[in-house]
This record gives sequence, structure tokens and C-alpha cells, in this order.
Amino acid sequence: MPTTSRSLNFGSNYAILNLDWMAMLINSIKDVPEGQAMIANCTKWNDAVHLKIPRPLTIFSTLSFSPNQAEAAPDSPFARLIAPFGDFTQGTSPVQIYDTFTVDEKDVVVQKTRWAATTGSALEQILKAQNIRAVVISGLSLSGVVMSTIYRLFDLDYEVYVIRDNVLELPVDQTESVAKVMLDILLPKMGFHVITLAEALHALDHS
Repeated sequence: MPTTSRSLNFGSNYAILNLDWMAMLINSIKDVPEGQAMIANCTKWNDAVHLKIPRPLTIFSTLSFSPNQAEAAPDSPFARLIAPFGDFTQGTSPVQIYDTFTVDEKDVVVQKTRWAATTGSALEQILKAQNIRAVVISGLSLSGVVMSTIYRLFDLDYEVYVIRDNVLELPVDQTESVAKVMLDILLPKMGFHVITLAEALHALDHS
């Protein structure tokens, strides 16, 4: 039977995963309506998560490299793809979580070196150590970071929820067309849960 919004909950062993809410990426979308809507939605979600007692494991990912960029060959496909966004050097302000979003000492920030949040980070170890069974995802970009991460989590047998109001494609004017294929066709076909922000807030309240 399909899960209805009224009965939706994440269970007792779930984690919140916020993918690449980094200053350099958020700054690239903050002046367009689609970006402003996503920022508002993610802020509402993040604030609700931080008010939840007990608070679920909350993880933020950020893409960054060591100062010599040893993790990415200069002319590799991935390096060419991210080059227009700037320098992803560890410890610099562009790769920090955007300051609109609350991050405190109870949160976990993992540094990764590719689209998937599991690559170059301790994410898999953390989820396993905390006995996590389900992961609730927000983030950007939809076709890159979000899809790469959820496919890996699917392979690791996690229950995956994607909040459709909290994901965005880059460039943003492609979001509608990409979302139609990925959120409305591909993810449901594989058994992923694509939910609205309202449904996520309801589930958070009942988990």
C-alpha cells in the first residue's frame, strides 16, 4: 500500500542529510525566484529539525579539496564541470555552509571530494555507527549531487526520502524539466520517496 501523508513517518532511526548548502552555490541562486524559494524552504525545514526533541542526526555536506587540489586532476571531467563555480579549497569561506542556515555543535559537517556525499567523506561510517535506516535529503544540484548520493545510499539499502521543495537544479532554469524526469519518473520507479516540504514536516513531527 502506498504511504499517505497522514501516515508518513521516518521511523526511529533516521538522519537528515543537507547536500551542499555551500556559500558559493547558494550565492549563485539567491537572486532568482527559484533560488529564493529553495532557500526559504530549506531554512524552514532546517529550523524545524533543530527544534525537534530529540533532534535527529543532522548532516551537512560540503565539496572541498586540499590547498593543492590533489583530489581532482586539473583536466578531469569533474574538475572541468565544477571550474565555473570557483575555487573549492578547504577552510575557505565559499565552501562553508551558507550563514542563513543554522549549524551548531550537534550537527555533523562532512567534507567530500565528488558529487556523491559518500565520496571522500566519513558519511557511510557515520550512518552505520548511528544505526541509521532512513535518510531525508535536501540539496543541490538535483542531477549531480542529489542523484549521485541517493543512488549510493540505495545501493547501501537505506530508505531514501527526497524533499522535492528543497532540491534545485543548476542552472536553475533547468529545474522544472529535470525535476519532471527525475522526481516524477525515475525516483518513484526505483522506490524512492519523493515528498513535499509539508509532508516532511508532518513526518518529522510524527517520527
